[in-house]
Amino acid sequence: MRSFGAVIPFMAVVAMATVNMHPRTAPASLSAPAANRTLVVKANDYAFSGLPARVSAGWVTIRMINAGKELHMFASVSVPPGMTAAGLLDSLMKDRSPKNLTEWGGPNAVAPGDTTTVTLFLPAGSYAVGCFVVSPDGKTHFMKGMMGSFEVVAASDTGRPPVSDRRVLLSTYHIAMDGGPVTKGRHVFLVRNTAKERHDFVILKVLPGHTVAQALKWFGNPLVGSPAAEPIGGTTALHLNEQGYVEARFTPGTYVAVCWMATNNKPHIQLGMEKAFTVPAT
Repeated sequence: MRSFGAVIPFMAVVAMATVNMHPRTAPASLSAPAANRTLVVKANDYAFSGLPARVSAGWVTIRMINAGKELHMFASVSVPPGMTAAGLLDSLMKDRSPKNLTEWGGPNAVAPGDTTTVTLFLPAGSYAVGCFVVSPDGKTHFMKGMMGSFEVVAASDTGRPPVSDRRVLLSTYHIAMDGGPVTKGRHVFLVRNTAKERHDFVILKVLPGHTVAQALKWFGNPLVGSPAAEPIGGTTALHLNEQGYVEARFTPGTYVAVCWMATNNKPHIQLGMEKAFTVPAT
């Protein structure tokens, strides 16, 4: 999957327990009171709606509803010092990508008519967001204007993360999951990137009559052929040591977790960054 860090040039294509791997503390400066940090954002073809102008720093839950006809995602990046969000977005549109952008995650690979929820810790600062799914005409949704920005302001209370019952560690190029077999029902995955390289995380349910191999092949180029899988949850790219909480609901069947990104035009899926598992009926 393309991301902010790869806009120019474009890339090609846990035991049941609460996990809190590196607790956060409140910022020193206080400029806003504690607030409801649940953002409900709607993705259309090709724009975001419902994105707030500002949100309090801390644990922020982003729930994205895909009201469009194409797959969508929500990638977030902090605006580098000396730039504005508008300036950053303009630079990306003009093929001038700043180096070393810091990506913070967001709902990933949300199917039409579906909703994905991700909780992230966002420190104070300016943020830009974009969708980097590719349309049938070969253009990313970002280049079609699917972008936005918001401010995160310091707060006296940074809130609390959700309770997780599974843990996922992303490395180069491996996905490690602990917490025991995944059972049917709702689960919350704590997903952490342990590598210097950016990684994201998507859970795919293999559709009946298809294999994991077919699902991976289709997801590598979802514009070609009939779907062999459906995404049920995930987060966009996370930088080193950053983490996000991904909520997903499982029904019996075969699943595969993947990293949708690429390095030097080589998809991480092809480098072995995938993990298949089965959810039993009982």
